[in-house]
Amino acid sequence: MAKNKKNHIRRKFWINPHVHCGCECGKDSDDHEEGCIDQEDAYRLIYEIPGVKKENISIRVIKNGIKLNAVRDAHVEYVNEYSFLVDADPEGTVVQYEEGLLIVNVPMIGKDPFKNVKQIEIK
Repeated sequence: MAKNKKNHIRRKFWINPHVHCGCECGKDSDDHEEGCIDQEDAYRLIYEIPGVKKENISIRVIKNGIKLNAVRDAHVEYVNEYSFLVDADPEGTVVQYEEGLLIVNVPMIGKDPFKNVKQIEIK
C-alpha cells in the first residue's frame, strides 16, 4: 500500500484483464458469431477501471508484457502486470479509454507457439 500526501493509505487492487481474440464479434458479449475468425496477430486486453481519469492511467509495454497503474482517487489504485507468451510490438500498441473501459491492442511480432501443437485428450 502506498501513502499519499495526506498520510492516507491508498489501497492497490490487482485487476485481471479480459483477454480477447481481437475480433469485433465479441465486443459487447462473450459469444463469438458463427464464422468468427480470431485475430491471431495481436493481444487485446480489456481492463475495467471505473472512476479513473485518463490522465491518471500509466501503461508500459515491453516485448514480454504490460504493466498498468491506474489511480482512481486518494484511496484506490488499480494495478496489473501481464506477461506475453509471444513477443509483442510495443511501438505498435494502440490504447483506447472510454467510460471505465481501457482497451489495449498490442501487435504480436512472433508466431503463436501453440498453433500447430497436438491437443491433449481429456479423460
